[in-house]
Parts: sequence; structure tokens; C-alpha cells
Amino acid sequence: MLYRESGDFSETYKADSQTFPIKFDRYRYYAVLAFAFLVIPFIINDYWANAVLVPFLIYAIAAIGLNILVGYCGQVSLGTGGFMAVGAYACYKLMTAFPEVSIMIHVVISGGITAAVVTVFGLPSLRIKGFYLAVATLAAQFFCDWAFLRINWFTNNSASGTASVSNLTAFGFDIVTPMQKYIFCFIYILWKIKSGLL
Repeated sequence: MLYRESGDFSETYKADSQTFPIKFDRYRYYAVLAFAFLVIPFIINDYWANAVLVPFLIYAIAAIGLNILVGYCGQVSLGTGGFMAVGAYACYKLMTAFPEVSIMIHVVISGGITAAVVTVFGLPSLRIKGFYLAVATLAAQFFCDWAFLRINWFTNNSASGTASVSNLTAFGFDIVTPMQKYIFCFIYILWKIKSGLL
């Protein structure tokens, strides 16, 4: 055992409901963040950034959204992957249609589009819970997966069926190299986590 919880008291409800209520856990969390931001970008190669770290950060962003529904609300949802894909393809279509607009604006609009699609699937599911909600969201997942694979409009009629965008910019900075993509995703996930919860 590396430390003990005794003597670490919470005096407010906000302090008691933190993600890491124990001070030593918060210090380790900040140490990991500092290592990930100040060391990892300088020691990894393009393969590690593209194949491991950027997908890991993207899935972490999706896990934060799933945690709100399952962790805080207690509702079992199996459609998170499909809803994440709706946001990704919406952002891709917006970026190819309006390449001069910043990616951050596209991300916000994509969030609105995703909310509209989730509402379409969510309204019929308002009165169900537990296993039935899981089945309904799983159906949404399969429908989204089917639509993105079968309707070529989503990939701009790409022969390979893949979506790719060039000339990414955010706040005046280019996001071209794998390291830049890693740093962008890392900053975005830090913003999503909201340090106020820690």
C-alpha cells in the first residue's frame, strides 16, 4: 500500500464528489498529464501516434460521454459507437463542404447534429429502461453502422470507403502531423474532462 486515506478529509460537497478525492491520487493524475503532454510527443514516432495514441484519446472522449449516461444516470446504452460515428461523419461532411471554417466550429455544429439524431432514437425510448433500453440503443448502433457503410454520400463516394480530410486548422494552428493530431486530441480531452471536477 503506497498511502493511506486517513487524515484526508473533505469539507464541502464539491470536494467530496471529485473524481479523485484523495490528494495523492490528484498528484499522480497531474504527473501523468504532465508526462503525456511534455514528454510523450517528443519520444514517440508517427506509427505510435497514428495507430495507438490518437485512437486511444478519441475513444477516451467517447468514454467520457458514455460515463455520463451509464455512470451518472445508471442507464445502459450500447449505441455510443454509432452516435460517435454520427458526430465524426457530420464533422467530416462539414469540413469537406466548408474547408475555410475552423474545425472547432465544425465540432460544435456536429455536436448539434448528433444531438438531433440521438433525439430521433431517444424519443421512442423515453419510457423504457434496463435491458430494453440497451436493445434500443444497440439497434441505433447497427442502423448507424449500416448507413455509413452502405450510403456512399457519407464518404463523398470514395472508392475505398474511407474518409480523410487535409488542411486541418484550429485557432490558426495547422494540424497535419501525427504529433500535432496527438496534441490537439489531448488538449481537447483535457477540456472535456474539466479540471474543476478534479
